[in-house]
Amino acid sequence: MAGADLFAWREEADAAAAVAAAEEARALAERRAHYAPKGTKAQREAALRAATLASLQACIALSRAGRSEGA
Repeated sequence: MAGADLFAWREEADAAAAVAAAEEARALAERRAHYAPKGTKAQREAALRAATLASLQACIALSRAGRSEGA
């Protein structure tokens, strides 16, 4: 087993944890946007878009970590 392989699992585990946290934050932002008072609707929708982007970026990082382990 190569030295890089010894730590590849940690990178993938960290990426998976980041995906879980990002998805949880996105779900919270979605609930907040859905139940937003009229004056805060635009602000909360912007927060939802940002949380969705962060979630997608975390998913991409996880995919890359999985590919680098298998390579």
